[in-house]
Amino acid sequence: MYTHKKDIKRKRHEEGMILVIGVIVMAFLLLLVLPFLFQLSVENRLTDKSFKSNRALSLAEAGIERAMWELNFGDILTWDGDSSLRTLDILSFQSSSGDVIGDIEIEVHNPESKKPLVKSRGKVDYSDSALMAKGTRAELAEIKYDPWNFAVFGNEDLDFSSAAEVDSYDSTEGAYGGTNVGVEGNVGTNGTFLGCIDLCPNAKVYGDAYSGPGSDPDSVIITQGNSLIDGEKKSFYEEKAMPSVVPPDDLPFMGGYSLGVGDVGTINSSGNFTSFVLSNNSVVTITSDVTLYITGDFSMSSNTQLNIADGVNVTIYLGGTFSQDSNSQINNLSQDPTSLLIMGTDSFNGTMTWNSNSDFYGAIYVPRAHVDFRSNIDFYGSITADTFEFNSNSRFHYDLALAGLKRDDMEDLPYGIKSWKEELGPVFIEK
Repeated sequence: MYTHKKDIKRKRHEEGMILVIGVIVMAFLLLLVLPFLFQLSVENRLTDKSFKSNRALSLAEAGIERAMWELNFGDILTWDGDSSLRTLDILSFQSSSGDVIGDIEIEVHNPESKKPLVKSRGKVDYSDSALMAKGTRAELAEIKYDPWNFAVFGNEDLDFSSAAEVDSYDSTEGAYGGTNVGVEGNVGTNGTFLGCIDLCPNAKVYGDAYSGPGSDPDSVIITQGNSLIDGEKKSFYEEKAMPSVVPPDDLPFMGGYSLGVGDVGTINSSGNFTSFVLSNNSVVTITSDVTLYITGDFSMSSNTQLNIADGVNVTIYLGGTFSQDSNSQINNLSQDPTSLLIMGTDSFNGTMTWNSNSDFYGAIYVPRAHVDFRSNIDFYGSITADTFEFNSNSRFHYDLALAGLKRDDMEDLPYGIKSWKEELGPVFIEK
């Protein structure tokens, strides 16, 4: 009996010792685990903070994109404010799945200028009592337009008659000819209908040919007889913009300019002219960098010359009509297409005519005009117009040096981001 009681006491003692040891082990393990649990808790809080900070920043960036869309394609005047500041608040902005992400506050400073400043702030829930906000700012600027990245581009039809040719060269490598002849004379149209680019027998394009967006190039681009497109037939992903030209409004008024038969003259200053007329066998040389705006007729009779001195750059705006008669020459002295730019305003919407055996070196952008090349024309440069007609033996040599030339004298140029900056943050706001 006594022995049995001792066994019971010993068993209880052992169980107590096991319990004590278990408690000690658990306490020891808890001491080991607590730092990890604390670290995990901190990391979870940091992860949550980082996640919500990124969400707020994404909302702010979405605000910048919304402002750019409104400036480029929408109507910023519908926003609150005036010409110095326009604002828009977007509440409960949702994801594509319909979940509410947060709010966006957008400010557009000087929205009607060429360099607006956009500030945007995104706000998301951080806790039951606070919001987290992050901001961005972007300086915008009008994107310059590059009209001359094709040999020939037409908004609508391009018609190539027999033996008309298009190829390429690079004026920075010297004169056209010999090894300086290439196959990058690309042509294109915004047109999407049958025959918008039409090559008659023996016409040749040494380059690619592009049809309008979403079209079948084989249907839009027609090659007849022995005609040739040396490159590929392709279609654009989107329509090529053809913005209107804005001529300068601060040029001094000069009246009309004219030279009589056989006369010789020089131009060394910019001006606004009512007309520009060269009679037979007359020669005019432009000797300084100038800008000319000709609101009426631009007419060169047979055997006339418009020369540009070496190293001189000339821009001519046309608002009336243009004709270059047979055996006349433009820019044959320097033979540098990059030195002469001709821009057509919206009122320049008739036919731009080059008659037989005339030469031209320059770049032309006339988005509302029809261009007519008569027989035996040699054109060095690039042209963008509404429609084209190349008659027999017209030769077009695209100057690759014009490809990167951009202009900002056009209407409704889109805005792009000039500089972007993330504002300091995140900032916490009480609800």
